[in-house]
Amino acid sequence: MLLRRFLEHVRSENWLAVVLDLLVVIVGLFLGLQIDTWWEGQKDARLEVAYLLDIQEDLELNKSRLNESIAESESVIRNMLVLQKQSALSAPGLSVTELNEKFSSIQSMPTFIPVTRAYTNLTGSGDLKLIRSRQLKNALADYYAMAQVTALVQFSHEMELVQTFQPYIIDNIDYAAVKYSRIDDFPLPPPIDEASILEVLATRHFRNIVTQKWVITTDLLDQHRTMLKRTNEVLQLVK
Repeated sequence: MLLRRFLEHVRSENWLAVVLDLLVVIVGLFLGLQIDTWWEGQKDARLEVAYLLDIQEDLELNKSRLNESIAESESVIRNMLVLQKQSALSAPGLSVTELNEKFSSIQSMPTFIPVTRAYTNLTGSGDLKLIRSRQLKNALADYYAMAQVTALVQFSHEMELVQTFQPYIIDNIDYAAVKYSRIDDFPLPPPIDEASILEVLATRHFRNIVTQKWVITTDLLDQHRTMLKRTNEVLQLVK
């Protein structure tokens, strides 16, 4: 229809009408491109919001996991301090059962495993460009790099469990008396030599083992507190 009218105007040498027809075409093309650009922008904006909501959910989960790890570390540290004080006494003020219970936490290794689902999807799909805030993109990159450093610290400390703490227990204490179990449906028989902890309680070796656990756990606590602080900062940027 438009082409036929345009040809008629050309044949009749109605140049004003020809110009107007061309303007209509140009304006139509321009508007079409603008609408396409706007629609693509809206689609990208919706994707950005979806990613930000997923990242926020992951960070909230990380925050919860860090709080759990911090609480566990603080509990272990308190137990180590109690054992140090008991070791310095001429006679312990706690029962054998209480001493073994405190010492059992030497096998606890508070660990933070970050949730990276949304950030992995964002970077793996090439959609990181959808995040318009450069500050947020840099913060997320720094955050997950820090999480990797924390994982390395945790791994190095977990080696102490196998190389130091478990061998000490096997050589010096009834392992069944200081068992560290997360399940109840496969209970061990009662320990045979529950009082063996009294034989080593006042020794330098015992105090050094407890001190080493205190050093490791306070380091983990510092790492996790730092990660929690950074998690809250990045959460504020996302929100």
